[in-house]
Amino acid sequence: MAFALFTRWTSAFPFGIALVGASYGAFVAIDNAAVDARAPAVAAAIYVAAELGFWSLERSPSCSERVVILRRVASLAAAAAVTALAGSFILVLASGASGGVGLEAAGVGAAVLAVAAIARLASRASV
Repeated sequence: MAFALFTRWTSAFPFGIALVGASYGAFVAIDNAAVDARAPAVAAAIYVAAELGFWSLERSPSCSERVVILRRVASLAAAAAVTALAGSFILVLASGASGGVGLEAAGVGAAVLAVAAIARLASRASV
C-alpha cells in the first residue's frame, strides 16, 4: 500500500489492500483460535484504510468545500460502522452462538442496516 501511495500507482493499491487482508487471514489461521472477536473491527479498519488510500490517489486538484469534506467523512464513518455491524452479524452466524431473542434482534437490525446502507450507496453510485 505504501509503495502504491508513494509512487501514485493506482493499479497497485488494490494488491496492497489484498495483502493486508491476506496477512490478517494468515494470522488468524496460524493463531488456531476458533473465532477472532476482533475480526469486525479489523474489517472496518481495512475498509477505512482502503477508502482513505483511494481518496489520496484521486486526481482532482481542486479543493473541496468544508461541507463536502464533512459529508464525505461522515459517510465514511457510517460505512465503517455498517461494515463492523455486518462483520459482527456474520461472526455470530459463523460461531453458532445462541444468545436469545435480544441477540437475534440485534443481528436482524444489523442485517437491515447493512442492506439499507448498501442500497443507499448503490443508488448514489448510479446517479
